[in-house]
Amino acid sequence: MYLLPTEDRTPRVRLVANTGYWDRRRGPRLEQVVFRNDVSSPRALELVCETEGEVDMVTEVPPAQAARVERSEHARLVAVDSVQVVAGVIDRAAGGLPLADRRARQALNLAVDRDALVRDAAFGRARPLAGLTPPTPLTFLHRARSRLRPYPHDPRLAAELWRAAGGEGARPLRVAGPEHVDRVVQKVAADIRAALGIEVEAELLAADELPDARRRLIEKVVPHEWDVLIQHQGVQSADAPPLELHRAFVGLTGEHRAGPAVPEFETLYADLPRHTSQLGLVKAANRIDRFVRREALALFLYAPQALYAVNRHVDFTPYRTTFELAECEVGEGHWSRRHVGG
Repeated sequence: MYLLPTEDRTPRVRLVANTGYWDRRRGPRLEQVVFRNDVSSPRALELVCETEGEVDMVTEVPPAQAARVERSEHARLVAVDSVQVVAGVIDRAAGGLPLADRRARQALNLAVDRDALVRDAAFGRARPLAGLTPPTPLTFLHRARSRLRPYPHDPRLAAELWRAAGGEGARPLRVAGPEHVDRVVQKVAADIRAALGIEVEAELLAADELPDARRRLIEKVVPHEWDVLIQHQGVQSADAPPLELHRAFVGLTGEHRAGPAVPEFETLYADLPRHTSQLGLVKAANRIDRFVRREALALFLYAPQALYAVNRHVDFTPYRTTFELAECEVGEGHWSRRHVGG
């Protein structure tokens, strides 16, 4: 879950271990964990990198700050290929643009240089997306059968498809996204502008603007003030990525869907829960991913790594889907043990 900075949260939340837990092999391994909401993200990162005893772990480290953590004498960087995506919601009902046409949406995908995007905007801490299924070991089976590849960076073909879809003379395209993905928004806008030869406006949404923008998208309040909205979406289940990712961006109940429902997608999606075997589930999920990619029902960008700044005396095992502390423990050199011993 990605909490907005404007949410009202308790300054500190203290979790105390259940020492009577039945599975002693799993834990608990810590006496207590304190979640701090009383410091800003930049300050928390400073504390974990420069001091000991204030903050032991920072989640959701921005890729731009990863090198700082790696240079720290107090903290280490923990990275994992997580089941998350950074992708663009395409408003297929946008007036004055041909985005209802598959060729126009394919043109947008062909216009983006994903390798450069990963290198320059995600600082190498991500992998290009082929569809909406992130490339991780947990989702390997869902991707292997289709052999999906990311859309190539092909400006010439992108321009041809855009013109064929009726894009010549269209109004400017508006690309928007939260401030924390500003590099992504600017790079995507620049790539589309260069490939299609059209005017593209890039807009960053401040933290206090995000709740209303997301509410309007969820409630399907139209028209939108953007044509492509960059979103960062994670999932809880890796067994069937379409249950969360594809549904969110394309499905009838999808909170990120912009444009009419897609009947063929709904048929494919309805087939998914009917399968009880892993092979059947994988095949059904694969069909959905292939369809969504072929129809270019989103702007496929990249799958980011989950990055953590962790005190060097903390043994932390990251999960690919959720944030878990079940296996977390501290070594003899941790400040809490030195304090107790002293």
